[in-house]
Amino acid sequence: MDGGKMPLIRVLTGFLFMLLLAYGALIASHRILWNDEYYSLFSSTLGASYKTMLMKGVGEGNNSPLFYVLQKALCDLFSYHPPEEWLKHWSGAHIFDQFFLRIQPVVFMSVALSALFYYFSRRNSLLVGAYALGVAMTSILFWFHWTEARPYAGWFALSLFQILFLLNILEGPVDQYKRTLACLCLVHCLLALISNLSVVQIFSATAVLSVFHRPRLLWYIFLALLPLGICSFYYVHAPHYDFFFVDGPLALINASVPKDRLFIIFLSAAVLFVRCRGKGWMARLEIKYLTYFLLILGAFGVLLLKLKYGGAGTGGGFQVSSRYFLSLVPAGIVGTVLFSVYLIQAFPSKVWRFAAVIFLAGLLIFRFHKTEQLTPKSLYLVLCRPNFSNLC
Repeated sequence: MDGGKMPLIRVLTGFLFMLLLAYGALIASHRILWNDEYYSLFSSTLGASYKTMLMKGVGEGNNSPLFYVLQKALCDLFSYHPPEEWLKHWSGAHIFDQFFLRIQPVVFMSVALSALFYYFSRRNSLLVGAYALGVAMTSILFWFHWTEARPYAGWFALSLFQILFLLNILEGPVDQYKRTLACLCLVHCLLALISNLSVVQIFSATAVLSVFHRPRLLWYIFLALLPLGICSFYYVHAPHYDFFFVDGPLALINASVPKDRLFIIFLSAAVLFVRCRGKGWMARLEIKYLTYFLLILGAFGVLLLKLKYGGAGTGGGFQVSSRYFLSLVPAGIVGTVLFSVYLIQAFPSKVWRFAAVIFLAGLLIFRFHKTEQLTPKSLYLVLCRPNFSNLC
């Protein structure tokens, strides 16, 4: 990227962040809170002390406390108290409360999408940055959790940060990226504090680094041992529930990484293997990322199969939902953009490159159409529905 374009990219990224923040706040303030958001506020946030949250967790299936600690800190900082009528009946529109309780997820998502745009604009071009933004915003689970006062927006954002830091490291010698590696260690610890299921992506990223870069042994304490220890600690203290399936495992994976995105990733990977013909392909960033993607996809697949055939029944408990596999969404987004760029660059002929651009644009339009189908009438109207999150 030409250094002269960097100020423009920074300005556009800042403008995008403010736009996303304003739009997210508008949506958040016009969505009536639903049961899970009420429960999190009264039971897990206001109903527990900081010490209890940090030492035992929050007493939910996802026992990790980061979201609830931050929510409680905001409530204490601004002396926030929910309306008195909520103690008797959880219903009704309260614009300020809906806005205030959803500040955290709106900020997380706005920062995440801005970082995605910045990364690909700096690495490739502004056009690719805009394409990355389009891929992200045609992900249906992004719309489900963008303005929901639950841990999922934070998990999505931290998962995306992990991937972007990982890509930065994988593009060069590890000794040149000590600061980025330190940031990745911090993100791993935050992931462990926001979701027990982060163990999958923490393991996958550490495995990829150990294969391709082999950082010094001391780094593994903060990359893996400490975060995995945090995950284990809160998992042990978490209540354990029974689960049941409504949608099958393939449908749950498809909700996170749709079939058209898998097609782009694996088609581009096949072209890469054919063009490289075994020479130097291990050094390519796309192959390194493909390894990470296959590891996280395989690990969640094994978890789904275990739940389907080893533990989950058809009766009581909780439904196995697509939101439990939310970290696959940013993995699929980045993989789609990364391999789309490679697919275009793989063809020396301008005609074939143009054909690849048309093909990818067609799939993006198709994904936009599917997103509209899953959110009736318009995205804004469905986001204002109080039962929106039940569509998960």
